[in-house]
Amino acid sequence: MKNFIFLIVGEGFNTPPFRAVKKVLNLETNTLPKQHTSSIRARLLIVVSINLMLAACDNGTIRAEYRPVLPELPEHWEEHLGKAHWRLEWLDRQGFWQEADILPGNEPPLLPLVHEWSNPVLAWPFWPSLNLLPAMMRPAGAIYPWDVSGGKITLSWKGGVEAIFWKELADSERTTAASQTRLPWYLDWPRFRTLLAEGNIPENVRQDLWLPDWKDIAQRTVQSGFDSRRIVSRPLSGIRIPALGGLWIGSSPFASPLYSDSENYMEISVGVITDTWISGEGILKASSSGWVFIPAIDYGN
Repeated sequence: MKNFIFLIVGEGFNTPPFRAVKKVLNLETNTLPKQHTSSIRARLLIVVSINLMLAACDNGTIRAEYRPVLPELPEHWEEHLGKAHWRLEWLDRQGFWQEADILPGNEPPLLPLVHEWSNPVLAWPFWPSLNLLPAMMRPAGAIYPWDVSGGKITLSWKGGVEAIFWKELADSERTTAASQTRLPWYLDWPRFRTLLAEGNIPENVRQDLWLPDWKDIAQRTVQSGFDSRRIVSRPLSGIRIPALGGLWIGSSPFASPLYSDSENYMEISVGVITDTWISGEGILKASSSGWVFIPAIDYGN
């Protein structure tokens, strides 16, 4: 079936509350909204896809709740870190972020997802016994309704990139009339996924989708429209870390682990955003501004 797109111009017709724009979770602070402060009203362009409605239906019925299906951990994560706790995050009908923590091995709760517009679900893996808190490792995620089937919504590691991009689009400052219409529920998410999987983007980005600066890409998209040429790796430079020994796991689920012996320097690529590496030796945090090593004994490993 072809993907027919209907364009409807209206005042607030089937659109999310603007508090969802202003009160998304920030990747750096991992804080939840406390109150709705936006009173923005705008004439909205509504994009309704037949595919969206079909994807959300099970035998013609849209469900009130969906059970998240969490992804398997990368093999080297589980081998060296063990089973993860998970923090689920989703938007309620009022546009506020809700969260629920899941113990290892427990079934995720049913989520009452909003049906009228696309919205993200995030799952942050964390290991409290290792002092690895939510937002230190990259999340898994999904976009409703394209990841629903029956009564389930399936999260993936690539979906985590998409869900964070959704949030960054929602959280970007809007200073012009045109930018007011560049909202995450208008993005053609199936086409965006095809671009990441098969489009003309650098191969190193295709291999690790956390290399781009999605916050910067979102801000530029809101101001001047989407341009796939912006999907490139953020600037990185190499720094040398004194030999710490062992295997080091990065915060991206797509990144291969690093190996270091006890005699030579370990070279890692860093940018302005702080990244995290973990090993049996401890936690390493590094950016182009510097690095800090927290020995394992300090966090009870």
